[in-house]
Amino acid sequence: MVLGNPGGGFSDISMGLLEELRLLELNAVRDWFTPNTRVLEIGGGSGFQAKVMNSWGPEVISIDLIDSASMESPYYDVQSYNGTQIPAAKHSFDLIFSSNVLEHVKDLSTLFSEMLRVLKPQGVAIHVLPTPAWRFWTSVTHYGYFLKMVGNVQANGSSTNSEVVADKHAVQAPKRGWVRKLSGKMFAGPHGEFPNAVSELYYFSKGRWLKTFSDNGFIVQQVLSTNLYYSGYLLCPNLSMETRQALSRWLGAACRVYITTKAEEQPTR
Repeated sequence: MVLGNPGGGFSDISMGLLEELRLLELNAVRDWFTPNTRVLEIGGGSGFQAKVMNSWGPEVISIDLIDSASMESPYYDVQSYNGTQIPAAKHSFDLIFSSNVLEHVKDLSTLFSEMLRVLKPQGVAIHVLPTPAWRFWTSVTHYGYFLKMVGNVQANGSSTNSEVVADKHAVQAPKRGWVRKLSGKMFAGPHGEFPNAVSELYYFSKGRWLKTFSDNGFIVQQVLSTNLYYSGYLLCPNLSMETRQALSRWLGAACRVYITTKAEEQPTR
């Protein structure tokens, strides 16, 4: 899919469904990405969102874990990061951004400590995080994904899934023996660094994230809904963005945006 000038200043870029979703989520906080702002993106992946942010005027440094950043990043240069120390000096950035990353971090206290170190006084950290609604519907649609996988295996001995998987961490089918391919996939597993899928209904809640930020030196200044419905398995990839926005009113939005500052400091815009 090619979108002309999506959000302004980022034109003629070919995007899949996942990129389109991520772009709309990012647009919800576009006003924070002003020219002459120095931005750190944590968990850059393919570099897609970094490229969008950079097109709006800021200087963007994107980092990801060594294994992830070593993969091809077709959109933007994503630097390798050891998962412990952010490769930047104290007070280097006006803004820190992450999208669907914090739930995958086992040692959040270390990461938050590093963010406090590299973020300037009066700086802002913005995090997009999945909601309990996303967790619920991903668990439900897991069974549609599982049945499709069964059909593929029975038809041709392959577990290839032709649907888009929105969650890059979603469990993929193993590559040996169709019984083994399916036996461990009947029930939805956890998405992040949590005990199981059921527990994530709590761990992805607004109250739990507010406490987590507070416990680690950040104050949440604002919480926004992205107003987009989707699950980890996009089993209906042809739904329009307008339909997803309408469904979010009834089924819940997939993500919330948390706009935070250092404790006892206020944001400037």
